[in-house]
Parts: sequence; C-alpha cells; structure tokens
Amino acid sequence: MSTSHPDEVPVSVVDRVSLVLEALSAGPMTLAKVTARTGLPRSSAHRLLEQLANAGWLARSPEQTYELGVKAYEMGQAALNQNRLLHHARPVMHTFAQRTGFTIQLGVIDRGDIVYLAKVNGRASGPTPSAVGQRAPAHLTAVGKIIMAYWAVHGCHWPRGLRAPSAVASPPQAESTRFDEELAQARDRGAAFDRGETYSGIACVGVSIGPPDHMYGNFAAISVTAPVGAFEHQKMVAPLRVAAGEIWQRCVAADLANH
Repeated sequence: MSTSHPDEVPVSVVDRVSLVLEALSAGPMTLAKVTARTGLPRSSAHRLLEQLANAGWLARSPEQTYELGVKAYEMGQAALNQNRLLHHARPVMHTFAQRTGFTIQLGVIDRGDIVYLAKVNGRASGPTPSAVGQRAPAHLTAVGKIIMAYWAVHGCHWPRGLRAPSAVASPPQAESTRFDEELAQARDRGAAFDRGETYSGIACVGVSIGPPDHMYGNFAAISVTAPVGAFEHQKMVAPLRVAAGEIWQRCVAADLANH
C-alpha cells in the first residue's frame, strides 16, 4: 500500500479524513504514529481521530490506539456486495481454481496501484503473499501491466501516480522504452507476465476481463499466481483467457438484462 505522506499537507477535510483512514488500514496506531504516517499536524490529526471515533468510523482502545471501526466494516461490506464485476467473477474464479489447482485473483488499478478485489486459492499454488484489499505497484504486476497495455491503445489517461518503473541502473529513457516494449508484447500475446517482480519467487500471468477493442472491458483483469517454476507462463494464457471471457459474458448479459 502507498503509505508515504504527501509533500504538502492536504487542505480539504475530505482529503485529510481519507489520509487518516488510509493510514489506519495498515493496522492500529497511536496518535503519534498517525501524525508521523500522514504528515498532519498533531492537533489536526487528534481532532479527526476523535471525530471519526465518535462517528463509528474508528474504534479507540483503552491504550489510546485507533483502528478502523464498525462503520468502516459495514461500508466495506456494502461496497463488496454492490460490486457487479465481483459478483460475476467469483463463481468463475472458484471453478478455475478447482479445475487447474492454481490461485486466481481479480484486480483493478487505483492511483498507480493494483488493488486486489478477490482471490481464490488453488492447492497447487500453495501460500501466496497477495491478499484481498492489498495494494501493489501496478507497473510490477501482471494484472497492472495488461490493463496499462490496452489503455495505451485506447488513448486513456492513466490515473495520477501511475508510472513506469523507476530507473535504477539505466537512464530513465531506456527504462521507459523497455517498459513500453513490454506493454507492446503483452498486447501481442494477450497477456502480461510477472516473474517475481512484485513478490520474490512468485510468478503471475494476467489477462484483461474484456476484449482488447473494448475500452471499458480493460479496467479490470485476472491473474493466475504460483511460485516461479510451478507452471509455464504461455500454457496458462489460454485457460485464463477462457475464464476472463466467461466473466465478461456474464457481465454483459447482466447489463443487457437491466436495460
């Protein structure tokens, strides 16, 4: 998750509340830790924490730590229940995991990160570090790469913070060029690969939910994940695309039925 506080303290009350809630999604914190994490003035952070606790968004412990409260849980569950993509994807993902034995996950891009909306574990994958609600840099993940690959074709504006990998040993232009080439390869094969870039020793193959020529079909993607060497990347593309196609057809059918 992106946890570094901004260079400038946000002025908007909504932005400040969002900053506090995002910080606390990492776990319980004291006032001092929230202040350090968000960059907010201590008095402002304390006032927001108390107001959010009184409203039920946060819970306050006797040790004076704060954590997400019942209202945050209720809102999160409501968001999951109202997510039509998630509703149609879950049964397909369960079937895929049972049939192949591999773990499958669903993700969308938000402010430069991939956020995992669903994950169904497969017995052949064993433990994998990603989790529902977790963030990872989009440009490192197979899910993020395939979404970015098709967005580039459709001329979509990438969300603020979405970026190519930072250059470490190479000039920025060379690094950007290599990333563009990787996106072009992803478009050609209809899938993107992550060979341990997000999590060491973990490989992923990602495909978009919708067809390549449909802009709105490329705002989400699914990926199969397992330890490096557990599967051949190319052999997983076809079954994963079949699963993505089934999810897409369910979504389209549901939309048509509602019109």
